[in-house]
Amino acid sequence: MFAGQELRSTDRPIYGLSALSLNDSIYFYGGYYAVPPWNMEAMWSIPNTVSTSQFTQLATDPYASPALIYGSLVTSPLNNQQLYTFGGHHPEKVDPALPPEPMRYYVLDMASLAWSPLQKVNSTTPQPLERYWHSTALHGNTAYIFGGMNITGPLNDYFWAYDFTSDGWRSLSNTAAVQDIPPTRCGHTANMLSNGQMVILGGYACVGNYTTNPITTKSLFPLNEAAIYDSIHGTWHSQRLAGSIIPDARTYHTAATTSDDRIIVCGGQDGQEQPFHTYISSKGDASAMTAILDTTQWTWSIPDASPYQPFPRSFAAASVVNGSKMVYGFGLNYHTIYDGLYIFDADKEAWLPEDPPSHDASDSHSVLFKVGMAVLGICLGMIMLAGCIWFCKRRRKAKGNILSGIKRMIWHPRTGEPLWAELARLLFRILFFGVFVAIVAIIVLQVRNSPIIDQKFYRHTEDYTIDVPDIRFCFDGWYPDQVNTMPFLRCATDFGDSCSQYIINITDSVRTGLDYYGEQLTCFLFRSSPDFRLGRTSDRSSSSSGSYLKFHYYGDHLPSNQSRVHVTFYNKYHDPNLPVYNIHDPYNLPQFNWYSKDENAAFQAAEQANLRTDNAFDLDTNTVSTGSYELSERQVIISDNVWNKYSGIGTARSVMHQIQSQAMSEPSVAHYNSIPAPMGAFNVFPSRYEIAVSREQRAFTLLNAMGIIGGISGLLLGLQALLFGFRPRSPWGWVHRWSFGQMRRSLLHGLRSRFPQGANVPIVHPVHRRFSVVQREHQKQMRQQQQQRLKKIYDVDDEETKLSDDDDEGGEEERGDRMARLEERLHVFELLFQAYYINDEVFRSLAYALKPADHPQQRKRQQPQQKPG
Repeated sequence: MFAGQELRSTDRPIYGLSALSLNDSIYFYGGYYAVPPWNMEAMWSIPNTVSTSQFTQLATDPYASPALIYGSLVTSPLNNQQLYTFGGHHPEKVDPALPPEPMRYYVLDMASLAWSPLQKVNSTTPQPLERYWHSTALHGNTAYIFGGMNITGPLNDYFWAYDFTSDGWRSLSNTAAVQDIPPTRCGHTANMLSNGQMVILGGYACVGNYTTNPITTKSLFPLNEAAIYDSIHGTWHSQRLAGSIIPDARTYHTAATTSDDRIIVCGGQDGQEQPFHTYISSKGDASAMTAILDTTQWTWSIPDASPYQPFPRSFAAASVVNGSKMVYGFGLNYHTIYDGLYIFDADKEAWLPEDPPSHDASDSHSVLFKVGMAVLGICLGMIMLAGCIWFCKRRRKAKGNILSGIKRMIWHPRTGEPLWAELARLLFRILFFGVFVAIVAIIVLQVRNSPIIDQKFYRHTEDYTIDVPDIRFCFDGWYPDQVNTMPFLRCATDFGDSCSQYIINITDSVRTGLDYYGEQLTCFLFRSSPDFRLGRTSDRSSSSSGSYLKFHYYGDHLPSNQSRVHVTFYNKYHDPNLPVYNIHDPYNLPQFNWYSKDENAAFQAAEQANLRTDNAFDLDTNTVSTGSYELSERQVIISDNVWNKYSGIGTARSVMHQIQSQAMSEPSVAHYNSIPAPMGAFNVFPSRYEIAVSREQRAFTLLNAMGIIGGISGLLLGLQALLFGFRPRSPWGWVHRWSFGQMRRSLLHGLRSRFPQGANVPIVHPVHRRFSVVQREHQKQMRQQQQQRLKKIYDVDDEETKLSDDDDEGGEEERGDRMARLEERLHVFELLFQAYYINDEVFRSLAYALKPADHPQQRKRQQPQQKPG
């Protein structure tokens, strides 16, 4: 099984290989390639820049290549154009009864890319035996081989030195320092420091043989202590290791040494037997993946977890480039083989991203969202304030004659308009009002009778992660008295995180209620915690544990016609297995509730009579099966009240958690090389990393009706204005018109303070009669009569005086006539303006405010002058 998309993917899944840096390139040797014919390839190279497009297989002689797994690769100290390999395991089956052969080791000439075997098959000189899971460290012209085992089991003579000059071997297990030599180890690492000290970390006491070792629990060496061999003085000693956090004990891990003698340890697994083992950092603590040992102080430091770090794995390869950067990659996690390369910067103590991080626009979107919510809050606050004012206003209604008010509202002819025009306007108003009422009635009936439809949309989290479903596995066909091992499950993700801890054995719980027409069922329920989520393959966020699930079945192999596994998917938030079979929920999710009265009975009837069709699949246990799922929610309208059913605003809904799934089995039988080999596998992935939401919505609600009613009313008002002209509206609204108390007094005070109190108010106060043309003619006649009376009394006949008076009087009359005509025109203008162009409510309010008796101080002065009773 290949891994999902990794950082710097090489598209070549390999595990059990070794690596070194030479001449600005990194070379990888050996390993299991997972692509047949795997034994025809042995060496790959890539530049120090880790450009995966230049990951190249060296064109060596395929039939002479030492295609081994778990070998060691070192550079010749005599010639940097030669590479040596030591040990390793050949996958061909070898009879354990045969005597073990000497160690296989080879040399590669980089110039000709030709391999040369150096194994001494018939030599009588001492030499090490074949081995793997050992370590090799180089100092001077000597390579030191420590630990390991072969197919028959642990080795007694496990510490050797190889001299490149003489091509000779020397056992170091029988030296003067033999009493201080540590016990043999397997799956450890050995790193040579610049002072000639070889530091051995981790691993376990070698146990079993090639067949029994994987299924045996191993005793790990803790990482609070290191075994150190001084290659200069030939002595061993133990070194205590300190640190605020001591790394987890591990085996099959990888270690590399920087130019300043820091040792970077990465990956590995615990000592549990397969398939119950777990990989370091696969239980949620991603920072446990990597540790740095400062060999000057012998202290550990733990770098922070990073989305750019490798998935949990074992049997990976690593090499240091540029003195402080470790290139780490490939490896194995359960049955997933990885193909990616990662870079760790020891100076920064951080894993480096593949590309410079791009700007994420989600932050700016989040800011815009917050600003929008703030503006919306202000608007809602203003609306609530207006509502409060309206409520207070409604408590104090304006006084007046209701009938006269209705009359003014209905019958309001304009000055100079004939009676038939106002009658026609009134008739059309009644007609339009009837049409409006009819339309409103039709719309209300349409709202009442409108159907409920489903609106489908998809909801996702910011990091596009999604919950995993509950999955029930029931194995049918295994009987305890007929098999040695009953079936069981193991689980992991493609990112290497273990999920076997979420598997619950429910065999005893379902024994009486579940029937698949078999005599014996072995059932398991996979139910994970809410924080265990799956994400997109390319997304390495900390909230994602992987992109899909891998379940492997273990147990005695039975023919496909005698065994099946029944798989059923459930939504985590609605799993009927919990209440029906009294299964304890370890995560205290929301309490289970049946969605309908008959759901419980239907579920139990389906369980007892095997009536399942949805999300239920019968799979072949001897093949690899694949399943997909899509989580969904159905939001159903709660029809308790009219508002909730018809308003379309703030509709309350109940949520029903659902799931849709598919599954299929491969036609061919699965084959695995691991020990123990699983019977088959079931890979489960989300078909999309979003939740499909199906929301019930009334097709036509009051909210929709309000829009239509508003549009119809606007059309009718516009048509009426087109037919009978526009009647101007008051510049004051309800807030001004229906204000009371201090609010009313403040409005009047504003008018009184801004306009002269002694002036006549236009529109409201008519032009004084003394300025009219009729009044001017009457005054002229009165003056002429008075002059005639004076002439008779005083007998004055002075012609000059008469002429002078006539001239003065003529000029005065001319000016007065012009003023009278001007103000008469102004008066006509006001009347016409009042009748057709404006609403005079503000003018009348101003006139009311300017009345002396309306002034509070004036009223106080007038009160003492009023007589009682």
